[in-house]
Amino acid sequence: MLRTLKQRIHGLLWVLSNPAQFKHIVIRETRYRQRYRDKRSWTEWQQFDTHDAAGQHSTVTAYVRPLNLERIRVFSEMVNSVGSGLRVLDVGCGDGVISEPIAKLGNTVASVDLPTITKLCHKRKASMVSSGDAEQLAFADGIFDLVLASEVVEHLWNPHAFFKEAYRVLKGEGWLIIETPEGKDSLRYDAHKNWFTEDVVKQIVGDAFAVKQFRRLEPELGAPTSTIILLMQKHPSMAL
Repeated sequence: MLRTLKQRIHGLLWVLSNPAQFKHIVIRETRYRQRYRDKRSWTEWQQFDTHDAAGQHSTVTAYVRPLNLERIRVFSEMVNSVGSGLRVLDVGCGDGVISEPIAKLGNTVASVDLPTITKLCHKRKASMVSSGDAEQLAFADGIFDLVLASEVVEHLWNPHAFFKEAYRVLKGEGWLIIETPEGKDSLRYDAHKNWFTEDVVKQIVGDAFAVKQFRRLEPELGAPTSTIILLMQKHPSMAL
């Protein structure tokens, strides 16, 4: 109990010494205090939070952090293991930190995110950038070889809907890569609504996807929790 109290006091002091973070929290608890009420409220909060945080995640310093370097390396290896010249959909592309290196491998990458953040991705090498909803993708059935979702599913109002949509837009035996913080501790992030483990992901997808590769990035790389990355292959006759 004493340890918990010390942690809370330390957190409070840190917030008070960081005006930008303090302002963020005030806005969150006033303008977006009803964010858990429905999907529209949650999406509005996500758009604000993502845009507000973009500055700290889009710097040169951010891109050379050990965690980001390792994420890019793992994604690149997984994509290369699937093939080359792929048609790829990057859902929740952010400012293109994953889209760009995957495109440089010789793949055609379509990138999708919330309207407030896609303008940052236009600066990178994605083949197409558009605003959209991860739970209702504006693409035809069966047109992508690979769908990527890096740090996305934990933010969604209904992650089950995303998995169904990923299944729908993938070709017959297409591939899905997801990256997400691991475990309940990831809910400490105020913009996260869901938590996942490898078993939770497997329970959601059932027989519709088979896990082919699994990687865990430890917190020592720069995140408060472990990060998991799963490469899964679609089973064409086992719809979600």
